[in-house]
Amino acid sequence: MITDVINWICANPYLVASLLLVPAVPLIFFNILPLLVVMERRGAAFIQDRPGPNRAGIWIPGLNVRIRAFGMIYNACDFVKLAVKERFNPAFAAASGYYVAGPFIPLAAALILPAFIPVFAPIAYSTADGVGWLHGTTIATHSGLLALFAFSSLSIYGIVLGSWSANSKYSLLGGMRASAMMVSYEVSIGLAAAGMFLIVGSFDLAKIVAWQGDHTWGIFAQPLGFVLFTVAMFAECNRTPFDVVEGDSEIVAGFHTEYGAIRFMLVMAAEYYHVIIASALISTLYLGGYHLSPIPLPVGQDFAVVNLDDRWMREHLGAVLALMLGIGAIGAAVFAGLINGRRVHYLKSGATDAQERAREYILYTAAIGGAALLMAVGAVLLAGWSPAPKAVVAGVPVWGGLVDVLTAVAQFHILLGKIILVAWLFVWVRWTVPRFRYDQIMALGWKVLLNGALINLLITAIIVKLVR
Repeated sequence: MITDVINWICANPYLVASLLLVPAVPLIFFNILPLLVVMERRGAAFIQDRPGPNRAGIWIPGLNVRIRAFGMIYNACDFVKLAVKERFNPAFAAASGYYVAGPFIPLAAALILPAFIPVFAPIAYSTADGVGWLHGTTIATHSGLLALFAFSSLSIYGIVLGSWSANSKYSLLGGMRASAMMVSYEVSIGLAAAGMFLIVGSFDLAKIVAWQGDHTWGIFAQPLGFVLFTVAMFAECNRTPFDVVEGDSEIVAGFHTEYGAIRFMLVMAAEYYHVIIASALISTLYLGGYHLSPIPLPVGQDFAVVNLDDRWMREHLGAVLALMLGIGAIGAAVFAGLINGRRVHYLKSGATDAQERAREYILYTAAIGGAALLMAVGAVLLAGWSPAPKAVVAGVPVWGGLVDVLTAVAQFHILLGKIILVAWLFVWVRWTVPRFRYDQIMALGWKVLLNGALINLLITAIIVKLVR
């Protein structure tokens, strides 16, 4: 039995990969969440000119050093604290069942959303019947973005049910604000993205990304739509300056006032996960998705002009990987230099824990510097590699397992880099722009964003009609 299963897996590697993508994609996106939390904390500290999370650590007796991991240990401490803390059920709750289920609904809805986002280009492989395709989206559908919006809107139910069932006026006020604001800005989100639908002619996110690979990024084709969509996404994620749902100075903590322990952690995890999904969606619609270049590039005599699309990347896979590893090596080397400079500064400061921190910084410098060296060596080794298709089946080039895997990994990391940059924009704005009043938020949504999206849609429709 086991031998048969192993033989089937070896005979159908691409089918197995498609099955593994179902749980893998949401988990990979979920693993970005701790990085986003650290980015939030370190970014807030950087903008406010304060140390930030630099106390919690793990003592290593053999090395006589305390590892703090740039604030990552804080995530582990918070998780342990919230997981083991007593779960409090308010005796005055209107409906205890809805109160318990409230925090799970936004997170469950958010975990479905990555299935509609293409993380790499479709991979062609040979089969007995001809050519098979491994899609970069877990759920490949022609109505991909509409389905994503539909599942995303389900999170409102968790907020409304949780705030109402807590039977607290503060929670109810936060829930009412959340439902009104999210419903209002969802109209602007749909209309702002409609411009890309008209240009591409499809709601399928994979086709939208493919169009950007053949022409240009959506931010250049729809600059106004990009601005409107991004602003509306800030409101959809309840981020500053749209965080009146959790206005601390007005309603304590908003819809999750009565939640604590692990339920509060679920609420905050869902909020940060929605930021990741929003960043991924902005990157997919307007920043080219997994494509590296926003402009067409000449590739030789066989093609006049072609974008840095999937086929170009495969033909120049060695150069692409060398470029990515080279950028990573430079970034890691600069980071290691900054850490070493911090070590020198602490030794000169005369602090009581200067020697201990110096030993910790030496470990970081060695580890990150070693990673930079390995990436530099890898870049040199891969720079001259130009793979060729193993076969051409029905006019479609088939490249083989190694090239397919490396291309998919490279394309996912391109998308991941864009997600992190957009997520940093969320952090930057939160700790820079003050909170709007509730009436200002509603006026912005209905009087500015909605009208701007309608005008953008009208202009786009006219241009598309004239061009076609």
